[in-house]
Amino acid sequence: MALQTHPQSNHKRNAFIIALFAILLFVGGSYMLHRISVPKRNSVANGLLADMLITFPVAYYYLIIKPFKYSIWKLLLVFTCCSAVAYMVLPLQQQHYVLQLRKVSVLVELAVIAYAISKFNKIRQEYQRLQTELPDGAYHMQQSIIAVLGNTFTIRMLACELTVLRFGLFWWMKSTFVSLGAKRFTTHRESGYMALFGVLLFVMLVELFAVHLLLMQYSAKAAIIVSALSAYGMLFLLADMVAISKNPVLILEKQLLLRTGMRWRAHTCLGNIETITKLSYDYEPEENCFKGAIIKSSANLYLRFKQPVTVSRLYRSPIIVNSIVLSIDEPDAFTAALQVG
Repeated sequence: MALQTHPQSNHKRNAFIIALFAILLFVGGSYMLHRISVPKRNSVANGLLADMLITFPVAYYYLIIKPFKYSIWKLLLVFTCCSAVAYMVLPLQQQHYVLQLRKVSVLVELAVIAYAISKFNKIRQEYQRLQTELPDGAYHMQQSIIAVLGNTFTIRMLACELTVLRFGLFWWMKSTFVSLGAKRFTTHRESGYMALFGVLLFVMLVELFAVHLLLMQYSAKAAIIVSALSAYGMLFLLADMVAISKNPVLILEKQLLLRTGMRWRAHTCLGNIETITKLSYDYEPEENCFKGAIIKSSANLYLRFKQPVTVSRLYRSPIIVNSIVLSIDEPDAFTAALQVG
């Protein structure tokens, strides 16, 4: 009898192959350019340019997209990333070639953006429909985009990025409307996360200016790239804090919405709660328990469910768990509101 290979093992194998290929091509190629003699450098750079913009995307298509039936639009993202890396590591002449090729690909990207804009009204309508069922703006923003534009890896990442931008850039906007009958329980006031947030933001701000000034002495391009990454890190940190403060845990009529900002959320009915227990500092969570506290040391409640619940996470796949550990500012009031134990 012929042995059948599990699809998941094929996926891991192909992902490993393409990752190894990427490391050898981009890292090895960059190293080779700095070691090879000047007369041969242009020829080698042309070969690397062809491999980065043609060979690697083709390999990605046959190893990842085609066998696992991913959206062909994912190839556009791969080509864009390859173009960016090629522009950063290759010499000036090849950078000119990259810019010429990007003029063609930009037309395709603009068409995709125009398509997304044309779907804005449908996305807004889907968002409003979901909000009438349950007030969960951060999650429904992602789900409305996915519902209209498609459930692909690229669209999911786009939805996550837009969620971060919504809370990071538009932090002043009002939080989601919640009915008067809902009971709200915050998760950040007693954990010390506000103080930690302030310290991290200050350190990142100092690091941004210090590293930028240091790198400017060696490479303006590297300084701009590192500064942009640091600025995005600060934006993400701000978005995380805003989302946590504006998206508390909610107890609605026969429903429970557990969440920590935009990091994760779980929705279930009140009747699905089996037990709720206050935690001590030396607790050891079980294997299939989701650790959802805002800070690990601030976890103070353990909820176990009769039926497994789905936990949706930012930038990651959902998981199914039997229990959740989380932090609540008023654990006694929360337990009393659930009328459990």
